[in-house]
Amino acid sequence: MKTPVLRPSPPRIRYVSPRFQGPAVVAFAVIIALGGAIFWKLVDGEFRRIFPLAAIQGHYMFDSAFDIVRDLLAWHLAGLFVGVFLAGSILVLLLVAAARRGIGKAVASLRAAADGDLSTPTGMGTIGEFDRFGKKIDAVRSDTLASVLKIRSEVAALATGGISPEEFRLRWDELKHRIRRIAP
Repeated sequence: MKTPVLRPSPPRIRYVSPRFQGPAVVAFAVIIALGGAIFWKLVDGEFRRIFPLAAIQGHYMFDSAFDIVRDLLAWHLAGLFVGVFLAGSILVLLLVAAARRGIGKAVASLRAAADGDLSTPTGMGTIGEFDRFGKKIDAVRSDTLASVLKIRSEVAALATGGISPEEFRLRWDELKHRIRRIAP
């Protein structure tokens, strides 16, 4: 009897959150639309200048109407490509910089929390997904800070004394349990 060969499972496809993609897609669409509008405006103005001139001179020198506008159209299409490419590249660089900034602030916030700073807000901003993540970090940190302050007040109450040893032990065990929930 043959033993079956175990094949590794195919890698999962990981999708980027649509909330992150939406504004970027809109920004790219705006760049393309602006490039098209500028191209149309420039080419339309040039066509309005060239066609009457070709009609006055007589277009018998050209095989087709495309010959009249070929060079002009080639230069404008090259300009459209370069302009949209450069604007899109700048947008990509800005998105990468914003993502790096958001990730950097998240890491700094988590490191500060690990060092005991639970009160400084993250203030991630820029990209919506990072802002939501920062708000979640802030909410968890504020809950933790509230728990720590409550534990401190209970420790201060235990330190004042005036309770039986059995009551002290029960309250101390409960307090240790709460502390372990915050820092296991």
